[in-house]
Amino acid sequence: MLLHFFWNLASFVLALGILITIHEYGHFIAARILKVKVERFSIGFGPILWSRRDSNDTEYAISAIPFGGYVKLYNTQDTSIYCNQENNNAFNCQHIWKKSIIVASGPIFNFIFSVVSYVIIFIIGVPVYKPIIHSVIPNSIIAQSGIQSGVEITSINNIQTHDWDSVRLEIFNSVGKEKLLISTTSTNNTCIKTYIINLSRNWFNNLTNTKDPIITLGILPFNTNIVPILSGIKPNSSAQQAGLKIGDKIISIDDQLIHHWESVTTAIKNNPEKNFKISVERKNKILHLNLTPNKKNLIHSDKAEDIIGILPKIISDIPAEYYTIHRYSLYAAILQAFKKTWRLMYLTTNTLFKLIAGDIKITHLGGPIAIAKGAGESAQSGLIYYFMFLSLISINLGIVNLLPFPTLDGGHLFFFIIEKIKGKEISKKIQNFGYIIGSIILILIMCLAFLNDISRL
Repeated sequence: MLLHFFWNLASFVLALGILITIHEYGHFIAARILKVKVERFSIGFGPILWSRRDSNDTEYAISAIPFGGYVKLYNTQDTSIYCNQENNNAFNCQHIWKKSIIVASGPIFNFIFSVVSYVIIFIIGVPVYKPIIHSVIPNSIIAQSGIQSGVEITSINNIQTHDWDSVRLEIFNSVGKEKLLISTTSTNNTCIKTYIINLSRNWFNNLTNTKDPIITLGILPFNTNIVPILSGIKPNSSAQQAGLKIGDKIISIDDQLIHHWESVTTAIKNNPEKNFKISVERKNKILHLNLTPNKKNLIHSDKAEDIIGILPKIISDIPAEYYTIHRYSLYAAILQAFKKTWRLMYLTTNTLFKLIAGDIKITHLGGPIAIAKGAGESAQSGLIYYFMFLSLISINLGIVNLLPFPTLDGGHLFFFIIEKIKGKEISKKIQNFGYIIGSIILILIMCLAFLNDISRL
């Protein structure tokens, strides 16, 4: 467990260092090209651990707190000197278009990094799994549409889907919509069937058995088994009150041996108001617990997972015939890299709007712990997956920095737009007030994301 923690932490710090360096280098190189003096280029905040100066009197530094970075530009306002011909290399003395380019270059470099990463990834080859449905969960959204197992998903909403990642991406983009268009083809013929999937507006917010929208819709990819091992327990549920914990393996219910998850759901659903004796295996020990379902939950759902608040573990065994590697020529890789980056940018922006609209609950927002976990898992899967993770986070970092919060790059650009409209610079008092409000909002969002991470542990 401790080794796993340090692996995730190291992967997270490395990812953060790479992406911050890329972002700040965008500001740095734009300032250099536009002849604006850079006083310091720092990776990290706080006390400086190492530094050196170049011939342009720019200090390069590595600071103690690795969760950020900055480029300090020469500014005459810091020294109460007015702009003139002698200090035309000061940032505040530049035209608005120059200042805007310098500020926007950080996020732009995040997007460029994603494109370059995906070019390399597509040339090396991307391991993909064909989106062939192994089975359909009974009474699920997909089951009600008539889609059968054994077919391959060829497109969603007329967007081609070559692998499960593209399927997942298009499903995410459909959150908040009332309909989903899925086209499938049988593995032994080319006949394409198209199905209209009717969705409730809040289906994504009502995840019951998994965080994966593919399985939530009712699709089990690959040779998927649902085993009687608990992967999640809902807060204030009957399971939590009974003392059940994540990782527990259910051995028996009322002295009846449990071999499959279906046995758990059948026992609970057939006797929803009964007091159960549950035996579980935990750390090589057998524990006997008493569980009483919450009768209030019977009103809202008849699913065993909802009644007692437990989530099963899902294990996938991927058949070799479902696996392939997509490689591209240089030209095709560049084209695909731009398409992939654009789709991820659209997904990120779309998700932000849906968070604001309430189509996606704020509880789905991930913080540093979720990112660290993702960094560790992708690094463990291989270099290709780690670069794909870096590309996704880089795009998220670029878009978030373009939001019109005063402490972010987008906030500075927003002030420049107002300055251009008014014809004069915004007063320092108003700017400082904006920075305070923006900082408070960002801190609150970060705290909420951190609390979400803790609740998932």
